[in-house]
Amino acid sequence: MPISTTHDVIGPIARTIKDVATALTVMVSSGYDAKDNDTALAPSSARNINYAASIGTTQLSGLRIGVLIDFFDRTETPEVTPVNNAMNAVTSKLAANGVDIIPIDEAIYNATSIQAAFDVQRYEYRELMNTYLQRPSLSGDHPSTLNELYSRKAANGSNGQFLVLPSQYEYVNIALVSSTSNATYLQRQQGIRNLTLALLNTFASKNLDAIIYPEQRNLVVKLGSPSQSGRNGILAALTGTPVVTVPAGFSKPTSDAPIGVPIGMEILGRPFDEQKLLGIGYEIEQLLKVRRAPEWAREVVEVPKYASVPVVAPNSNVSSAYPLGAL
Repeated sequence: MPISTTHDVIGPIARTIKDVATALTVMVSSGYDAKDNDTALAPSSARNINYAASIGTTQLSGLRIGVLIDFFDRTETPEVTPVNNAMNAVTSKLAANGVDIIPIDEAIYNATSIQAAFDVQRYEYRELMNTYLQRPSLSGDHPSTLNELYSRKAANGSNGQFLVLPSQYEYVNIALVSSTSNATYLQRQQGIRNLTLALLNTFASKNLDAIIYPEQRNLVVKLGSPSQSGRNGILAALTGTPVVTVPAGFSKPTSDAPIGVPIGMEILGRPFDEQKLLGIGYEIEQLLKVRRAPEWAREVVEVPKYASVPVVAPNSNVSSAYPLGAL
């Protein structure tokens, strides 16, 4: 289900870079899709690549890797300091292994400013969802527009229910009255094009192989918190440049986080240069080796032994228009 063609990105999530490379190999083998215009932009050189085959052939020594200075929060707080410490340790290890670390201190690269100036999700969400809800292939009783979806009231559970988190009220209310014809939307899209060009110019002028920065400027929020904060993923999402995330370290253990809170690092590359990017990511992953299995993954849970697989039937209020409704 779409939110924003400008922001939405698709990619595999896996335990290791090798697994990511294997999954991406399968994904790109599908080729052109008439229902996805972005697949037409991929050059022939980016099709039918076995990304897993070249894993392990990249050398860290001699690489030039940029570090986005403004993608860090340099305040000393329990939520920020662990991230900075982890990233400092990463850059030190990279430098010790022959990587040239290039600081990038340009005003345009500020995640908070980019988010505020170029976020266009609210302008695209309604139109994209309307198209999605009106697909001929979508059967069953369902709203045909986003406005209709949010105007539906639950009546004895028959018409469905939805929940909007308080922190998302503003987002939904603006999305329901905005569109891609808004003047602000057009201005922001021009800004995104300028940002993309600036990023490619940075790669070229500094002769960079990749750019790194913390996935978040602070630790991820605790479960149950109203909203995430400090994210840095906006740059890759808006510019359409490939990025891979690897574990960078952990905060100190606490009662809430017995092995510490995991800290991620994004490695950003040039457009359609995923093969090189995955190679760099793999070498950094092998160099750091900081991944830890969560405590629950170490536990052994006793489960009943069944002579046959149990049958799980849906609740009786599932509409017969859906395949499981007839069970």
